[in-house]
Amino acid sequence: MEKIKSILKVSDQGVSRPFLCKDERDAVRWCKGNHTGIRSLIAEWMCARIARQLGLPVPDFAIMRLELPLFREWREKHAPDAPEIVTELNPYVFASLNADGCKDVLKPETELEHIDKAVLAKIYIFDELVRNTDRTDYNSNLLVNGTVYIIDHNNAFDAGFSPDGFAAEHVLRTFKDAITESEKSLFRRTAAELASGPFLDEAWSELPEEWADIGNEVLPLSRIKSTISEEASK
Repeated sequence: MEKIKSILKVSDQGVSRPFLCKDERDAVRWCKGNHTGIRSLIAEWMCARIARQLGLPVPDFAIMRLELPLFREWREKHAPDAPEIVTELNPYVFASLNADGCKDVLKPETELEHIDKAVLAKIYIFDELVRNTDRTDYNSNLLVNGTVYIIDHNNAFDAGFSPDGFAAEHVLRTFKDAITESEKSLFRRTAAELASGPFLDEAWSELPEEWADIGNEVLPLSRIKSTISEEASK
């Protein structure tokens, strides 16, 4: 498993306060770890794997190891109040490649003008499939720079998911009909096949043992499968 070799800073924005780090190849990555909760980390990993398999634009991602002494030394020198991204029991982080030059989408009608509308419609359907209610007008979790990227799926598989609320608040709701009903059905069938086949089992097997053990209690694989299957059948 690849490692984080240095920590650059911790974000002072956002609830999850990700850390900007460099991996062993000098790639810059936004990292979330123990401070966001195991459920959050599993949702990030599984959603990223599913989105990539469905052909959606996700920044390169990986699970990486961040050694505890490295974190403790950095925190002591630079940010004593930084949250514990790793602990002795959980030295792993979800590391998403920094999309250099991208900016947060604040005005989708203008900033996404040149983006393929079919992709935007599929992002909307994807969020519905994984019950991700955290892509709204006030928090798009979309990055754009010639292309669009989807990020931050830590709140997916929301137990309190409301279809009406989702439809009313999703930042891409105006693009949801940019593809035909047959294209929507095909996209949903493809997702259903992922839920019923070996794909999700394989993605789960790539989790660190520390995450999987707790994940069986806070966000079991069975719930991920059932959520996608239920939404895909609607």
